[in-house]
Amino acid sequence: MNSGSTKLAKPEDIQEPDWLLNMNWEKYEQLAAIGYSPEKLAMYFRIVKIEFMYWFMIPDGNLDYHYKRGMLVQQAKEGLAMINDADGNVTQAQRLDKLRDTIHFQKTRDEILYGGL
Repeated sequence: MNSGSTKLAKPEDIQEPDWLLNMNWEKYEQLAAIGYSPEKLAMYFRIVKIEFMYWFMIPDGNLDYHYKRGMLVQQAKEGLAMINDADGNVTQAQRLDKLRDTIHFQKTRDEILYGGL
């Protein structure tokens, strides 16, 4: 095995581009909550797709974190509204049950595939 000075490139070795440092995270999270794909977000913010995807694919990087947070916040808002409306409303109660099932499925899937990450 080579014990020389070969070094793997890591995202922290590369300076973040200006567009990432100046990202409007609130708008980004809102668009993620609507369900736009990362590719569509790159187009919306006028960022070269391959560069955007490079930064997006960094686990727990800013783009990944805020994308997931945007989806979570929206799902939580919907769930909280359903809880408030579910008392005595059969349709809302059914929607809340479906949301719970979806969240449970996603959690179980992630535990199986990613060891609970």
